[in-house]
Amino acid sequence: MTLYHYTDFNAMRGIIVNGEIWLWNLRRMNDSQEMEYFIKELKAAVRNAIPKDFYRRMDDLFAENLKDFSRLSSYASCFSEYSDDAAQWARYAKNGMGVCIAFNKELLEQIGQAGHAPLCKVNYSKSCCELDIVYEIAQLVTCDNPDKAEVHQIFNRLITSSPLFKHPSFISEKEYRLVSLPYDVSKHLGQPHFFVEETNIKKYYILKLRNVCDRLKIHYSDLFEEICIGPQARVTKDVLSDYFATNGMEELCSKIKLSECPLRRF
Repeated sequence: MTLYHYTDFNAMRGIIVNGEIWLWNLRRMNDSQEMEYFIKELKAAVRNAIPKDFYRRMDDLFAENLKDFSRLSSYASCFSEYSDDAAQWARYAKNGMGVCIAFNKELLEQIGQAGHAPLCKVNYSKSCCELDIVYEIAQLVTCDNPDKAEVHQIFNRLITSSPLFKHPSFISEKEYRLVSLPYDVSKHLGQPHFFVEETNIKKYYILKLRNVCDRLKIHYSDLFEEICIGPQARVTKDVLSDYFATNGMEELCSKIKLSECPLRRF
């Protein structure tokens, strides 16, 4: 299977030439409910699974065990199942003026696991009612003396699962993520970095793809299956091929293609 990362040419340089991929704060992405959506839907599902007499106890349990949740964030780099997709070009690749990098999913999974940012598929379910954790929390709520260690373990799972659920209106993205756990991000990915813009400063972490490939004895160029130039990009295949060859990535020259998407720039 192949996964696709839509981006601009500067970010492509960072990934392919520098051997790094940047993981951005999920709470600052285009979905305003990132990480919160799952908590909200899960709480509604638990409420439906318990008698009304226990609603107050449920609210107290969530409030106590999620009191620090708003200060936690996961960091992620995002991929799609869709190749040469108009919506992805427009949203994430400078309205088609950028590039789409096709990754080998199996190798990306190995790298994510070894690099403490596992590759995960995003869930777009409208309801959490069928999840086991709903019934586990319902049992905690209706139990007179729940075990504190069990409560901590279950809510820890809830928090670490929150980056993997998105509102169903985003289902067209068919997204996978290399995603950090909300806890101890710096411990696993090193110190944070900051991208300074004219009106903003964005915090991010770096997953060093090339270094992890070397540790796993993966040939770095095998990670990339295709580099597709966007439908509105000014870069030609010849120029991109020369760029790769000059930077010691000759293996990628044969993997360059042009988008066939008839995206019109507005």
